[in-house]
Amino acid sequence: MGVRARAASGSLPKFHDQLVWYALASAGYYAAATPLFNVPSGFKLDGWQIDFLEYFGVPALVGLAWAYATDYGIGYRIAKACRLHLVHHIPAAWDYAFNRTTTGSYLLVTLTDGSQVAGRMAEPSFASSDGAERDLLIGEVWAIGEDRQWSPSHPKRGILLKASDIRYIEFFNGENDGG
Repeated sequence: MGVRARAASGSLPKFHDQLVWYALASAGYYAAATPLFNVPSGFKLDGWQIDFLEYFGVPALVGLAWAYATDYGIGYRIAKACRLHLVHHIPAAWDYAFNRTTTGSYLLVTLTDGSQVAGRMAEPSFASSDGAERDLLIGEVWAIGEDRQWSPSHPKRGILLKASDIRYIEFFNGENDGG
């Protein structure tokens, strides 16, 4: 569960909120894996190797596979084929939008005072996934001219914005076409 939480996109679940889920997943894994690792015939491994695989190796691989399936929406596709509607695993639009924002995407952030900040999600851009403390680091700030054309700021710089200062954000993917 820990590997999946770190490898999948979105906010990390709060441990106290997920305690029952952790217990159920652990019990399910143990019930399924124990017979597989206690087969008298098959691979001949030392006791410590079997323990390593059972308690670390296989759970890590299962967590990575689960994260991959989550990020690529495999569970949602299966549910849709079965005509089921699942609650999305990413709890907030902020996380969902920034999870799909690629390096090189452009942003136009309108602040609460009405001013605007244009920028590109370049290194070291970052959008916080902590629901209690949203902030946005834009790696490259771009200048917006009077003709509304965008151009890289000189010298290059970034900006850190607190969520309380942001009214809304517009996302532009791909090459900048001049604003």
